[in-house]
Amino acid sequence: MKRAICLLLAVLMCAALFGCGSKPNTSNPSAEPSNNAGADQTQTGAEKDSLIVSLATELQTLSIFGQQNIITNEVLTNVYDGLLVLDQDANIAPNVAESWEWDEENVKYTFHIKQGIKFHDGSELKASDIAFTFNLIKSEYADYQATVASQLDRVEVIDDYTVDVYLTAPSATFLYYCAIYVKIYCEAAWESTDHYTTGIVSCGPYKLVSYDPTTGVELEAFDDYHGDPKPSIKHVRFAIIPDANTQVLALQNNELNISRDFPASAISTIKNDANLDIYSHNCGMVYFLQFNLRDNTLEPLKSKEVRQAINYALDKEFMISVAEEGLGIVADSIGNHNMFGYDSNVPSYEYNADKAKELLASAGYENGFDLGTIYCREGKDQKVAEVAQENLAAVGITTTVSIVENNAYLDLMKNGNFYVTASHLNLNTDAAQTFEVTSIKGAVPYSGLNDPYIEQMRVDIDVEMDTETRRSMLNDVLVYLSDEAFFAPCYYPEKSYAHTAGLVFKGYDPFVGLQLRFLEWE
Repeated sequence: MKRAICLLLAVLMCAALFGCGSKPNTSNPSAEPSNNAGADQTQTGAEKDSLIVSLATELQTLSIFGQQNIITNEVLTNVYDGLLVLDQDANIAPNVAESWEWDEENVKYTFHIKQGIKFHDGSELKASDIAFTFNLIKSEYADYQATVASQLDRVEVIDDYTVDVYLTAPSATFLYYCAIYVKIYCEAAWESTDHYTTGIVSCGPYKLVSYDPTTGVELEAFDDYHGDPKPSIKHVRFAIIPDANTQVLALQNNELNISRDFPASAISTIKNDANLDIYSHNCGMVYFLQFNLRDNTLEPLKSKEVRQAINYALDKEFMISVAEEGLGIVADSIGNHNMFGYDSNVPSYEYNADKAKELLASAGYENGFDLGTIYCREGKDQKVAEVAQENLAAVGITTTVSIVENNAYLDLMKNGNFYVTASHLNLNTDAAQTFEVTSIKGAVPYSGLNDPYIEQMRVDIDVEMDTETRRSMLNDVLVYLSDEAFFAPCYYPEKSYAHTAGLVFKGYDPFVGLQLRFLEWE
C-alpha cells in the first residue's frame, strides 16, 4: 500500500510541525441563533448548560480534511461526525455506517448507512453524501488525507443508504482509517459554505455557531444528533488564550472551565484548589530516545546488547516526575498500550544500572564509550535528554545535550546527522502505525532502520484480513521491536485537562482526546 508524508496526527513528530494561517471571521449559515450563554462567564450554581474551553491558537481551517493540526482537529471533531468510530476500548464500531461487508473478490467494502440521520441544516444524510465525502478525499484533499486517498479506487452509490467503496488493494487498516479520518461532508452544502471555509454542515453532536480567529469558536448542541451519548452541555465556547499560565489564572477566577494546555508546574496548585480538578486519560503519545541505525552510526549502537543496556540504564519513572509531574506511565514499546496488537508479553526494560553495565561488558564496552550528542528540541524532550544524560553517565556512557530549533532538528533526523535524539510521536490505535516509524518505507523513517523481518511483516500484515491472525502478527512485531531495542521508549504521558470542579468526564476519543458529548455538570 502506498504511503505519503501527510498522515494527519497519526504520525506527528510534534505539533510544532504545523502552523496556523489567519482565517476570516466566519459563522455557520446552517446554525440557529445562539443565546451566547457561557460566552462571557462560566456557568455555576443552577446554570449548568454552558462551558468555556481554552484554545492555545486559532484554528487552521474549518474544513477538517484540509488540516494537520492537533488543536484544530480536537475542536472540529465535535462538529463533524465519522463514517465509523472507535469505541472506548479503541475497537472499530458502527456510526453513520451501521454495518458493512468485505467483498474479497471485488476488493470492495459495502457500507450500509443508518437511515434518518440529519445534517445540521435539517436535511437527511444519504449514501450520495458518503460518496461525495470519499471523492473529496481522493481529489480535493488527497495531499492531506493520503492514507485514505491512496487506498481508494472508486465509489459507487447503490441506493439511498448503500454505497460500495472499491480499494486499490486489500487493506486491513482501511476500517481504522475510516473511523479516524473519514468525516462526513454534506454535498449540498459544499458551495454554500465556500468549500467548508465559511461554515460547516455535518452531522456531529455540535454545530458551529461562529468562529473568530481573534477570540475563538462558539458551538451549540445539535438536538437531532443521531449518536449516543447525546450532548448534555448545550453551549460551548473555545476561547483563545495562548499563554498556559493565563489559562490557570482564568480557571482560578472562574473565567474558564477547561484548560487544555496548563503547565505541569501548576499541577500542585490545581490539586490544592478545592474548586479545581484534573482529568487524565491514556493517549497515543510516547517519549523516547531514537538511535541512528544507518550504516554511518556509531559502532556501539550496532550492538543489540548496547541498545538494550541503554534501555536498562534509563530511570523512566524519574523522567515522568521531571517532565510530567508524575502524570504518565513507563513505556515498554514504541507503540502504546491502547493499540490493537499490543499485549503484556512485549519485553520491558526496568531501570537496572547493574544489568546495563553487565550488557555493556558483554558487548566489549566494560569501560563505557562516548555516545556524542543527544539532540533534542526545547521542552519535555530536553528534560528527557537531560535525565538520560545523567543515567547514561552512571553506567559509563558519556554524552552531551544540544537543544536545536525545530526545523534544524528535523533536518538532522532526515539526513541521519545524529547518533541519538530525544523525541516524541503520536500514533493511533492500530499497531501497524509503528511501521511508519520503524520501516524504511514509513512516513517518518528517521532512524534509518532497514530490517528484512520488519519490511516483510509490513507487507503481510497490510493484506491480512483475518482479525485474530492480524492481531497475533502485530503482537509479534511489537515483541521483536522491543527485544531488538531499536528504540529506547521512555514514557507515555497522560493527556490531562485542568477543569472546574463538578465537571464530569464520562469518556474520551481514544485518538483525538476531548469530546464534548462525554462531558456533563454534576
